[in-house]
Amino acid sequence: MVDDAVRHPVIVDTDALIAVANTGLWSRIMDNLQLTTTNVCYHELQRHVRELSEYSPEETRERWVHDGSKRALEPFDDEDTSFTTVPCVPRPHGEDAGEKSVQTEIEQHTKLYRFAISMDKHGRRAINRVFADTEETTGKAVAPTFLLYLLLDEGKCTVAEFCQACGEMLRGEGWTGYQAIEAAWAAIPVDCSQYLQSDLLP
Repeated sequence: MVDDAVRHPVIVDTDALIAVANTGLWSRIMDNLQLTTTNVCYHELQRHVRELSEYSPEETRERWVHDGSKRALEPFDDEDTSFTTVPCVPRPHGEDAGEKSVQTEIEQHTKLYRFAISMDKHGRRAINRVFADTEETTGKAVAPTFLLYLLLDEGKCTVAEFCQACGEMLRGEGWTGYQAIEAAWAAIPVDCSQYLQSDLLP
């Protein structure tokens, strides 16, 4: 990992990276999108790989987080991809340090970001307040499904692939409650009713 301080317009937190890395479209995201995360989120991913067993049973949360973290780290360690990490100062600590670090980064460099990707409702609200207070930007905090939409918007996947990957993510993460579903689709102008069961749609 290099703290090269190249800031792409899309910044992603730890949980969002894990969620998207566990979908079938992750390799296309690595090939086609430019993403930034913080060194705090990067270290959280490393900790998950170190502390969670790769031998835990399939379908368990531990295995999901381990595998997603491992996949998510790959492009940040590969100099040929457009994935960068930026240092967060001051460095937050605690359970939601990654989310806080993304908010801190946006507070310090608001104009450089177009999208902040996070599933944390309170984190998105706080980031959207920061964006709203800065007149020079139209930035927005959105749910992790939006990263898949960016891929669709670039013409790098079909609507069917997009919808199926969203369903894969929502089920895998357990984001199936009413509020999570509403958040997942809030910024996405795509009708997936042809491809997904109604319990995964708003």
